[in-house]
This record gives sequence, C-alpha cells and structure tokens, in this order.
Amino acid sequence: MNNISIKYDFKSYLNLDIYTCVGEIDKIARYCKDNFQEEVNEVIRIADDVVNKTFKFEWKWDMERTYIPYTFEDEIIWDMIPNDDPEWIFMLNRHRYWVTLGQAYALTNDEKYARAFVEQLSHWIKIVRPIENTDKTTWRTIDTGIRCENWIKAYTYFQSSEYITQEFTHIFVKSLKEHMDYLHKNYKESGKLSNWGVLENHGLLVASIFLEKIIEEKDYLNISIDRLQEQINLQVMEDGMHWEQSPMYLNEVLHCYMDTLIVCKNNNIELPNDIVEKTKKLAYADFYMKKPNHTQVCQSDSDDTDLRDMITKAAYLYSDEVLKFGAYEEIDFESIWDLGYKSIKEYKSINTKAPDQASYAFEDSGNYYMRSGWGSDDNYMYFHCGTLGSGHGHADLLHVSIFANKEDYLIDSGRYTYIEGDAKREYLKSCRAHNTTTVDDTDFTIIDGSWGYKKVATPIKHPFITKDNFDYCEGSHLGYIDRGIFTNRKVLYIKPNIWILVDEFYGEGEHEYKQHFHFAHDVYLDEQKTICKGKNGRLTLHHLNILNRSIEKTPVSYNYNKLEEQDTLTTSCENNGFTSIITVITSQDYEEKNISVEKLEVKNCNDRLLDNFEAEAIKISTQNETYTVLVCHNEIFKGKKLLKVNNYDIYGKVVLITEKKGKITREVIKY
Repeated sequence: MNNISIKYDFKSYLNLDIYTCVGEIDKIARYCKDNFQEEVNEVIRIADDVVNKTFKFEWKWDMERTYIPYTFEDEIIWDMIPNDDPEWIFMLNRHRYWVTLGQAYALTNDEKYARAFVEQLSHWIKIVRPIENTDKTTWRTIDTGIRCENWIKAYTYFQSSEYITQEFTHIFVKSLKEHMDYLHKNYKESGKLSNWGVLENHGLLVASIFLEKIIEEKDYLNISIDRLQEQINLQVMEDGMHWEQSPMYLNEVLHCYMDTLIVCKNNNIELPNDIVEKTKKLAYADFYMKKPNHTQVCQSDSDDTDLRDMITKAAYLYSDEVLKFGAYEEIDFESIWDLGYKSIKEYKSINTKAPDQASYAFEDSGNYYMRSGWGSDDNYMYFHCGTLGSGHGHADLLHVSIFANKEDYLIDSGRYTYIEGDAKREYLKSCRAHNTTTVDDTDFTIIDGSWGYKKVATPIKHPFITKDNFDYCEGSHLGYIDRGIFTNRKVLYIKPNIWILVDEFYGEGEHEYKQHFHFAHDVYLDEQKTICKGKNGRLTLHHLNILNRSIEKTPVSYNYNKLEEQDTLTTSCENNGFTSIITVITSQDYEEKNISVEKLEVKNCNDRLLDNFEAEAIKISTQNETYTVLVCHNEIFKGKKLLKVNNYDIYGKVVLITEKKGKITREVIKY
C-alpha cells in the first residue's frame, strides 16, 4: 500500500469518532425513532431501494435531484447516463445514498444494508479508476471531495458490522488515500473562487483527520485548512453572501465550512478566525433570505428548499440566540447525526432572540430582503440588483419576488436542468423568466448555452432604507445603454401589504418597454388590474399606465428536474423619450376590503401642472389609512421647486405621506 503503514488491528487506527462518538450511534438512532418517524421511514425506504440497486436522488440537499428511479438489473454501471443528463453520473458517484444505508443500519441493525455498502463500494473501487477522461465523469474533483465525506460518515455507522472486515477496510483506506492524493495533485487556481474548490478541500480535510494515524503525509491537513481559508476570504463577500449569487451553492459551501467546524472542534484542531467568522456570516445570509415558510428563493440555480436544518446547525455551533430564532425548536434529524447526542440538551439550553430589524440589505451582493415581521403570516419581498455571479447566475437584475398570506405570489422561475442546449434551461436563465423589465424585445443580459453569456448588464446599486413602516430600495443597470436607455427601478414597500414599483427608462427615441411578472397561481385581468388568486388570498397589480397586457403559461421549476407551468403576465407600451411605468401591488386575504389606487396631479406652488417626466404622485386608500406618494423622476428646474400634491406642500424626490386616525406623517425618503 503506497504511503500507508499497515498496523496491527487496522480498524483501530481509524478516527471513528471524527463526527460523533461511536458509542452514541445507538442513542442517536433511538432519538430519531422517537422523534422523526417520517424521516426514519424515508431513510429505510431509500436504503431498501439502494440495496436493490435502485437509485433516485431525492434528499432535499441533493444538488441535482431526480424523480424517476433507475434500477441496475445486473452490476452497477458507474458512468451510465440513463436520462441524457450528465448530472446523473455525478450524483451517482457522490455516494450520498451510502450515508442513508448507514443510517438505516443504525436504525434497524439489519445487516443487509452493511452488505450492500461493502459490495457496492468494493465494486466501485475495483471498476472506477482515475484514468484519462474520468476527470469529466466519475472522477471530477468536486465529486471526489464529496465522496470523502460520504464514505467516512457511512463507514462510521457500519463499523460494528460483521461485513466491515480488515480486508474491506484495507481497500477502503487505500482508495480514500488515493482520493486525497488526487485532490491534492489536481487542485487548480480556479478552485480558489469556486464552490468546487471548497468541496474538494473540505473532503481532503475530513479524510486527513479520519486517517491521521495511518497516513504519513501530515501536511494534507494544513494544506486543506490553508486552502479553505483562502477560499472563504475570496468567495464570501463582507455582507455574508457567496459571490456566485445562488443560494443553493451558498448552502453547499456553508455545509462544508460548518462540517469543517464540527470535525475540527471534535478533534481539537484550531481553525483560523476568518473561517469561523465568515461561516457565521454565511449562516446569517440564510437567516435573512428565508421566506416566512422557511424556504430559500429560487434565485439563479437554486431550488425551493427549507433552510432550517442549516440554520439549526449554525445556531448550535455558535450558540447564537438570533440564529436559533429562525431555526428548528429542537435538533433536527439531519443535524443530530453530525452534531452528536449531546447536542440535544445543549441546543435546548440556547435561548431565542428576535433580530433587531425585520428587513435586511446585503449591499455588497445587491440582495435585499424586506418583510413586515418575523411571523409565519408576515409578508416578504426579495429584490435583486447585484453582480451576475458565476455560470450559475441568471439574468435577474431588478427582479422582485413577493410572498404574502402564507404563500408565494410573484416567483423566480427556477433552473430545471443543466443539460447543454436545452431550450427551457436557456429560457429559465433569461431576463424574460424573471420579474423584471426589457426594452425592444431584447435581453439586457444575453445567455449563451447552459453556462455562458454573450452580454452581461452592469448593475448600479443604491442605498437601502428601512423603517418600521416602510422599506425603500432602488436599482439600475446599463444593459440597454447601447440603445441609449438607462434603466432604473424604485421599490417602495409600505408595510405590511403594499408594494410600489416605479420603472423608469431614461433615453430618447421610440422604444417598446415590457414588464414581466411570474406568478405561483392563476391570474386574470380586470380593467386596470391584474389579480392573482392564491389559496389564502389574492395579490392585485394596479396598473397606473395604459398598457397592453397578456397572460401565457410559461415554465416554472421549483426543484431540479421538475417542471410545471404557471401564469406569466407581460405588460407593454411604446413611448418616445423618458418613460415611467408605475405598478402598485397589494395583497389581501379574502375577508379584507379592497384597496383603492388613483393617480394624482402634481403642481408647483405657482399652480404649474408638472409633466409626467418631471414627477408623478399616487394615492392609496385602505380601510384605515391613506398614503400619498410623490416620485420625482428628474430635477425640477422650471419655476418654483415647492410642489403641491393632494393639498400637501412637498419637497423631495421620493416622499411618503401617511394619514392614519387623523394623524398625518410626512417622510422624505430621498432628496
């Protein structure tokens, strides 16, 4: 065995307590059977499929999930693509399902799971070799890193089985060492700024700790820590967002760093402080991005995934009261296997504390999360005006999502597949698949295949303002500057259930302007309104401009490999010169009275009526409040600057006046 010293009682030299004490496995299994019967049943069902060589990748953090099972009647063909999607090979060779086998073994003590693990892993080691071109299939470095974690976790669950012999352990360790050498040798500069690099070196770190008493190369541990330190400082912005602009891959990176914290703490290995602190920032990104139903938005290449297990693990690792506020009340099924039995009691001892603010701006990355509060019945808006990110990024500048009445209304259309040349993949990445605007039927960012771009718009970010009664943000981009058009979107959220979109297009000449709105439910048109009827209420778009409107069914993908169709509204108008489109969006449950919206005149104090390109105002009336909103699109330079709207004297570029119970409040949002 190359560079491995074989010692007496070979298994005893493995670090079997790398995650949790081996003696606790029975306690963890009992805890799960007492508290998570649904998850236990899922584990056993999936494990039984794997025993029968039936594979369907369906755990919620499987990066590329599948919904159609595939069974190998004879031996497993590890580089087979049964569905024309190469991601199937990658999922098959990550071996997450062997962790499930190990959990099923711990839960049932049934040796069939251990036998399947040993037979399948032995077959893989014999058949799958790192030879020419396998770096693109079975031996990609990202999957090699992921395998290290999954193999080690599975082995520790099986270590008491009669099938885990010295002979099997010998080939297991030899192959794991081969993985380490491969990861060390094939590390590329590009990995410093890629989630691949994190997953690779997390695998190298875990394997180094697991085999620390066997391998002679003691530098692998320090090398992996140094690489992970460099990567987190390059990849995680100061606001805590991962630069690739995809929550799905932010969480893959977060998983690796939290797992690094766990194994290093368990094995008394000190980590650089920037790894510790930036991992916490990643967790807080999850905390603020999650919708009231606890799922992440489908931003870029992301699925509609519940974030609470990630936040729970982070709350425990940092003993953080605010993170626990957004997490599960008790240690969840997935976390207990990594954190150990002791975490149950220790987690309960952590208090919960609501954050100081409901809305939060990640200004480095251009991600803005606005909410009326932290309850499950509170409302939520997401707005994006930031960098594109990696090939996982979508053309979503100025996109908004809205969650209200405990359900989604305006949504991101998702990702569906990574297959090169798939028309739906290219559509779902495009501008038209997001709740944004386009000019002259052209895209501001142009997709080139599954991963490339022909043109990318430059975003321009503006300050974010949050108050108890409103949030305000604004975003611009240069995607149409070649057409002489500067695009801007103002967003005013009047809490709890009114959102105002002001779309501004600065330029000359005749152009066609479109808005795109993608809904989670059916939509119908009603005079100057568009209404989306959900299960619990409705979302109404009040159009203050004369627009052409059309509704069509377009693809939506909440999870990889899963596709459906939902209603999409497209509005359009043609205009010469500066153009603005104002949309007031309101949500109500089915018992609330309607909200009325009307446009108001804007005059100066000399009674000059201002043109729309100078300023516009709207009045929104509810059962208990009246809101007057002024928006100045350009500098007012003709005549007096004091403006009059609805008998109010006003000065400012964006102003909100609130009348409630006889009390009038004036707030200048932007001068």
